Amino acid sequence: MSDDHTHVQEFFTARAADWDSRFPDDGPAYAAAVAALGLRAGDRVLDAGCGTGRALPPLRAAVGASGTV
Repeated sequence: MSDDHTHVQEFFTARAADWDSRFPDDGPAYAAAVAALGLRAGDRVLDAGCGTGRALPPLRAAVGASGTV
């Protein structure tokens, strides 16, 4: 198995500029997924592989100012 990730980088680089406009309606899905986690104020969350970071707003809202994302 090759460790050359050039093809993956090329794939996403070619799509990065318009990625959010191609998937504009996933906000409700992120919000539902975060709600299902049962996070509370003060919790700490690691969003591994966060991609464009579009799940960050609902995560921040769920853990509040005393939490960490």
